[in-house]
Amino acid sequence: MGSKTNRESMKIVPPGKKKCVWMEAGVVSYKLCDNNFDCPTCVYDHAMQAKVARQKETMVAVPVESPAEKFTATWVDKMMLLPASRRKCRYMITGEVGRKICPNAYECGTCSFDRMMQARLQAEVLPVPAPSQVAGFELADGFYYHEGHTWARPEYGGRVRVGLDDFAQKLLGSLTKIETPDIGHEVKQGMAEFRIRRNGEAVQVLCPVDGIVSHINHKLLDHPGLINESPYEKGWVFVIEPTNLKKSLKGLYYGEEAHKYLSDEREKLFAMANDDLRVAADGGVSVEDILEDLKGEDWSRIVKTFLKT
Repeated sequence: MGSKTNRESMKIVPPGKKKCVWMEAGVVSYKLCDNNFDCPTCVYDHAMQAKVARQKETMVAVPVESPAEKFTATWVDKMMLLPASRRKCRYMITGEVGRKICPNAYECGTCSFDRMMQARLQAEVLPVPAPSQVAGFELADGFYYHEGHTWARPEYGGRVRVGLDDFAQKLLGSLTKIETPDIGHEVKQGMAEFRIRRNGEAVQVLCPVDGIVSHINHKLLDHPGLINESPYEKGWVFVIEPTNLKKSLKGLYYGEEAHKYLSDEREKLFAMANDDLRVAADGGVSVEDILEDLKGEDWSRIVKTFLKT
């Protein structure tokens, strides 16, 4: 018994991670949340709910003497057995609020506090830690990156915020217009879902994840230069309700993979600049120096090469 307790005590939650609600409730010994507490779209939650339903059917068909010992309750059932002081609201579990007790039996869809939080948090941009410097470009840690130089950042309730990375904004230069899909529009990973314009030249941009557009950055539409000023915060483009988040994220670069990809792209850009643009691509030359005088077909060709459109 003691050895089992010791093994379970070693299952610590890594920094930056959160316990799944099934673990928080004590139904399972160890499971981390990988879906931003958006349980209705979580594959694990669906599987566990189905398992509980099957157990209930078995109990009805074959009564047992001690059903409490045989039955694994849902995380909601378990949470509701706790004293009121321990029934943490999911926003307390995720850290969005310091203290909030659930008053609604975890029926978040009918909870007025949940609706208020969703309305506030959907448009609120989370602070971005100081970006890493990778080969002269900034890379925000904790973001997922598409090969077409867009980023995806999972946030509250499983929503995903989308934007352009620092490599792309430096490649594009000073922007004059952003054209986004409408709210409610379904977007697909790897498909051209929004458009960037610079001085009459236009280029399509690929979407990093599948989903439905739920919010648009109207400040960006009025001031496209926000992408150049703040690509990872003020310059975000839109928010998506993902339709298959786990699958989408598997197709993106993250962490060390993102660092390596950006370094490789930098080398590719400077090789192209040296071969095709007759620029001496030494360590002191910046992307802005390379693309400053590019216009028309030259600008479009370089940009489309790296944005994969």
